[in-house]
Amino acid sequence: MPLAGSLDIRSLLQDAPTMTLSDRELHLDDVDILQVLYEIGFTDLESLIPPALNPTIPPVVTFLAYRARESVFGPFSLVQLRVSARAGVRPRAFLVSAFCDNPALAEVLSTSWGYRIHPGAMQLRRFHDRVECSVVVDRRPILEVALVDPQPITGHDVQYPPGMHLARVEDAHGARPRLVQVDTEYEFRRADRGRPELRTFDPAAWGNGRLVPTEPISASFAACTVDIAAVRYVCNPDIPASEGTEKVGSSS
Repeated sequence: MPLAGSLDIRSLLQDAPTMTLSDRELHLDDVDILQVLYEIGFTDLESLIPPALNPTIPPVVTFLAYRARESVFGPFSLVQLRVSARAGVRPRAFLVSAFCDNPALAEVLSTSWGYRIHPGAMQLRRFHDRVECSVVVDRRPILEVALVDPQPITGHDVQYPPGMHLARVEDAHGARPRLVQVDTEYEFRRADRGRPELRTFDPAAWGNGRLVPTEPISASFAACTVDIAAVRYVCNPDIPASEGTEKVGSSS
């Protein structure tokens, strides 16, 4: 039998976003993306994710940073902290929290896709020998991460699993706790990979002080077009996704 998550979501629901399902989509041109993966030292890996999902072995934490020079909401930076997971055999990433420097976009991401999102100051900078990302809250750095010595690759070598976001989803039954599957499509113009480097990380500031990175895995940088699709699937966080997944718009 595969391992299943055991995270008690009750403590997370207190400040979980409330969202409404709709046909909203979001198109973003000219987005830079830095993704850095680290193994985390954790024995009770089932407690990192809800019962709907299956943990990966080893457990992995992902720093996923977007920088867009322009959008319908103006320029923005968005940095997500995600934990690797699976829904059955399908790769997924459980969102722990995110920070964004554009309040208008943050509101839309929260109310339409269930992003657990906070304000912060972010930088994503690309140099010839490295790509750096930092997040600062109340003048204090809570993340400094980088890709070192970038080497060109193809976009086929880069993968960003769909996000699973815990939110209160408003529908005809009221506001119910759900994991919202966020599907995103990418059209790559360039991609690089390199060595991960983590200088600063405050896991408690991101919502889970137990997420302590131990071993670097990989880092990639990409320039691409991003399309966030309308939500098509949600699932009951307390039962396996194979049993509790609902297609948006279908009766349940």
